[in-house]
Amino acid sequence: MNGVKTLSAFYPDNLLLAIKRNAESHEWAAAEVGHIEEAAAYWSQLSDEELWQLMFGSTISRSWFVWSDGCCPSCRQDVPLFQWGMNAFEHPWKTQCPHCRELFPKNDFHRYYRSGLDQEGIFQQKLADRRLLHHEAYPDPSHPLHLFGVDDGEGYVDAETGHRWRFIGAYLIFGQWKQLIVNGIVKLADAYVASGNVVYARKAGILLDRVADLYPTFDFGEQGVMYEGPARSGYVSTWHDACMETKEIALAYDKVVEGMRQDEQLVVFLRSKALLSGLANGKQSAALIQSNIEERILRDALVSLDKIYCNYPQTEITVAIIRTILDWSESWESRESITAAVYAMLKQATAVDGVTGEKGLANYTPYTINALAEMLALYDRLDADFLEHTLTAIPQLKQTFRFFMDTLCLEQQYYPQVGDSGEFAKPAGSYKGVQMLAEFRVQPSMYRFLWKLYQITGDKAYAKILYLENGRSIAKLPYDLGASDFAEIQQEILHIVEEEGEGLLIGSMNKQQWHLAILRSGTGSHSRALWVAYDSLGNHGHYNGMTIGLFAHGLDLLPDFGYPPLHFGQGWVNPKVLWYYMTASHNTVVVDGKNHEPTTSGSTTMWLESDGCQLIRVSGPEIIGGQQFERTLALMDISEEHSYVLDIFRVTGGKDHAKFVYAHPGELTTRGLSVLPAPDYGHGSLLRNFQADTAAKPGWSADWLVEDMHRVRGDAPRVHLKHTELTYGAEAHLAEAWMNAGGQQVKQERWIPSLMVRRQIQDSGAVADAANTADVTGAASATDAPLSSTFVSIIEPYEGTSQIVNIRRLTLFDGQGKEFDDREVAVEIQLAAGQTDLIISLDSENPLGSRSGRSGSVFVREDWDVEFTGEFCHIRRTKAGIERVVLGNATSLRVDGHDIRLQTQTECVELISVEGKLQVI
Repeated sequence: MNGVKTLSAFYPDNLLLAIKRNAESHEWAAAEVGHIEEAAAYWSQLSDEELWQLMFGSTISRSWFVWSDGCCPSCRQDVPLFQWGMNAFEHPWKTQCPHCRELFPKNDFHRYYRSGLDQEGIFQQKLADRRLLHHEAYPDPSHPLHLFGVDDGEGYVDAETGHRWRFIGAYLIFGQWKQLIVNGIVKLADAYVASGNVVYARKAGILLDRVADLYPTFDFGEQGVMYEGPARSGYVSTWHDACMETKEIALAYDKVVEGMRQDEQLVVFLRSKALLSGLANGKQSAALIQSNIEERILRDALVSLDKIYCNYPQTEITVAIIRTILDWSESWESRESITAAVYAMLKQATAVDGVTGEKGLANYTPYTINALAEMLALYDRLDADFLEHTLTAIPQLKQTFRFFMDTLCLEQQYYPQVGDSGEFAKPAGSYKGVQMLAEFRVQPSMYRFLWKLYQITGDKAYAKILYLENGRSIAKLPYDLGASDFAEIQQEILHIVEEEGEGLLIGSMNKQQWHLAILRSGTGSHSRALWVAYDSLGNHGHYNGMTIGLFAHGLDLLPDFGYPPLHFGQGWVNPKVLWYYMTASHNTVVVDGKNHEPTTSGSTTMWLESDGCQLIRVSGPEIIGGQQFERTLALMDISEEHSYVLDIFRVTGGKDHAKFVYAHPGELTTRGLSVLPAPDYGHGSLLRNFQADTAAKPGWSADWLVEDMHRVRGDAPRVHLKHTELTYGAEAHLAEAWMNAGGQQVKQERWIPSLMVRRQIQDSGAVADAANTADVTGAASATDAPLSSTFVSIIEPYEGTSQIVNIRRLTLFDGQGKEFDDREVAVEIQLAAGQTDLIISLDSENPLGSRSGRSGSVFVREDWDVEFTGEFCHIRRTKAGIERVVLGNATSLRVDGHDIRLQTQTECVELISVEGKLQVI
């Protein structure tokens, strides 16, 4: 037997004394302690014997679902995934249909279970009385419902269909294990820390010891069922939950270990149970009970890492916490070894713009970072300087919790839905960097954690997020039961907010390692944000290279479909789940009907930030395995309240290019199209009802009158999203796309109006989109692969009336008057307020070498007299003359008598008119 621990690591005496002092001195603190004790009352009122009997053995198959895409056997309504109700307190050993409220199984399973317990208290089917397996209301074997809904532990099987409902298999995990056992251990341990009452430690100790008796015998990979098939690994639960549960159990042990050592009644009870059950560990002393817990839970997890495997670095965090609980106080060498392992883990866990790089921005990305924050806050209890030293040792950590502020859009409403994340068009609603629970607990407060980050870094955004996430209030901050500086913290936060305002004031940003950029404009209710994700796949990612999204008017107007709909059966291989991963379900371009190449990424080749014009250009030909895959996006302000988006997508490679546009559901109307029924796109996509104009002229538009499916705007006027397509030689397709509007639990299938803009080369060698016909000015002339396309569009969100009067594509010429092909883009936008914008974007990559002398000038000769040398140019003109100019990677511009020449090519130059002259600002 290894030496057992004598002191708590993360819940030292000074913390318990501080809680005690607050409870004695402040009514609010005494009330909070009372609430924590109330939360543990269910278990504290059970007898020691009843607590011991809560734990079950590994002899019954456990299932992650009753039936992953099933229904209720009574009312036959859908009850997929986790929708079955389980309340182990009110309805022990039962699950409940959420529709008809029927309870299953229909037999008294607990009585049957008790009849099959062996000497060690473990259920054995061969010992159980099978005469008890009947519907409680119909004991007569001749009754047709005698066996209806009856579960012997391996599920109820419908005799006609063969469908199996694993009522007990799911209840064991989500009722008995999670609600009664793990939750009970945690709640009792919390009550001991809050009150110092050793009874809570004893009750927790009984549960901990009984779990330890059986924990190593659990292996979800061998004993569990996942999506009606084999599972991967785990203990009682599947791997990711087993990791979290093991950590929580270990921390609960750390909370009560000193109380357990004081309680002789614990030894007396467990010694008698060991004797009656014939257990190898006789439990004759507190040390032997501790050894049972430490060896069979904590140390067993350290040598069974596959059972606690989880998204990086969750497993590493659990291991570090267990090692600290067991060994921190043993020696200086132990502390140094643990600290070194923590630093190594932090370095890797923050390597991608401060985070792990895992996709799923509102789900999986913060899932691991939340655990990181909780771990750091725990270690800060061991050493008051730990967090400051760690921020110095791991500089990337300074970005970690800012990452989720930098990527939060529209006044804390939305995160870009990149990867397995969120629900279609639904606001995220809160800061995701830490789990900010507005309640007093004995665990470290995340409000306190962020406050300390503010103290160390001086970054006032941390203080502001405390205020915002607390409902724009300083009340009860920082929710720390052991604190003595409440008033000081609250007053300083209030001072910061009064001095600087509530808003986080985060501008445009580009996370180049995570491959996500956000262009922002406007404030308050007029905030706008345009985002682009420029890589493909990755852990929990989708095949969505160069996909975009747009938040405006309080809505997600170009939403990603979100988290895959796993509740339609077959787990991760269901066609509806695969559809959510496909490139064709994202706002990007598909080449030859194929998904983007996995784990490929683009890079930023241009970034402009100016007043009213913000731009990013990203390039990643590897994403399609072609010569060019480049998207230029500009967020152009019309006024403080309105913007439009310029979208230029240059693609070279393959024979078939299809650009997809998925907007917030709504009524779709078009102008400039004459459509006829057309073949489906195919390629495994869930698109239907295609109509096409195969000779569409540039300038056609589609306008969605947005539905506001989540009622974000209440009774405010409905929003429009207008898409004007300026691509030469492209077919225009209208279609309906399948999506699930019910989130991750409810089946609410919908077909929403969508667009596909397509260019392709037929086998005959002719461009199928009439690109070579005489009436398509500037069309691409490619007749052989690789196909080269330049998709150009203007996207405008608006309320009431559009702020744009007219949009047209202009032609560019070289110095000899020769017309450039369509990869060189010029667009004129006439605004309702009287200004006119000219935007020029040149093909800087020029993969086909079609434009010689790329550093030479281009000319616009249609209602403009412009000569430009560079890569990007935005000119805003009024009746009085040129108002503003933005140049990107440029050397010269001549327009309306203004002659601008730069000594070297400059990334970004902004000029405004002052008394008729353009001046650099």
